[in-house]
Amino acid sequence: MAGEFLDSYESDASAFTELIAVSDLNSAVPSCPGWRLRDLAMHLGHVHRWARECIETDGPAERPEPPVSDSLLVEWFSEGASDLGALLRTSDPESAVWTFGPHPRLMSFWLRRQAQETSMHLWDARYALEQPAQIDESVAADGIAEVFEVFIPRQLKRAQMSQLSEGVRLSLPDGRTFDLGENIATEVSGTASNLLLALWHRIPIEHLTVDGDAQVAREAFSQALTS
Repeated sequence: MAGEFLDSYESDASAFTELIAVSDLNSAVPSCPGWRLRDLAMHLGHVHRWARECIETDGPAERPEPPVSDSLLVEWFSEGASDLGALLRTSDPESAVWTFGPHPRLMSFWLRRQAQETSMHLWDARYALEQPAQIDESVAADGIAEVFEVFIPRQLKRAQMSQLSEGVRLSLPDGRTFDLGENIATEVSGTASNLLLALWHRIPIEHLTVDGDAQVAREAFSQALTS
């Protein structure tokens, strides 16, 4: 899926750049409480620069410096997104590199992660500006797989999440299922976009179809995927 990830990343980074160039940077971002559009742009710009440095140094990088003023923000963001895109496009997905994900640690991790990160925050920006916001179904389905392959095991290993005594099964439109917790008796279904957005606490589970105990589903979806 390397080509898909690259195309998604570049398209979404470009759309994000265009959005912040014509929007009020003081707009509140409801899906990221306490943030303004300015904060969202700085965060995503930081992530792009941080990821590039992790790849280039083959290790965890320091937090990059933010731009000094709003007037420089769009150019700063665009430059960082373009530099990362060029690095991703010229890298071998199977090459070994440091990541915060599980072994084997390969370049393909960063292709996926940056496509997912940028897609989610483009959704945040569009939602903040009251524009139609959905994540591409193919990208979202892979994002759900990433949650279960990377973020949940990482949180469990770091003792930032505990196994649920009553779990839920996520059912995707393509037929795939993912189990969150043990003793599965509740199933949650919906579009891949809505399932991913609910996992990342962007929308409530009322946007999904719950077959079973709604409180169990709520508890499962309230788990923190990062810390």
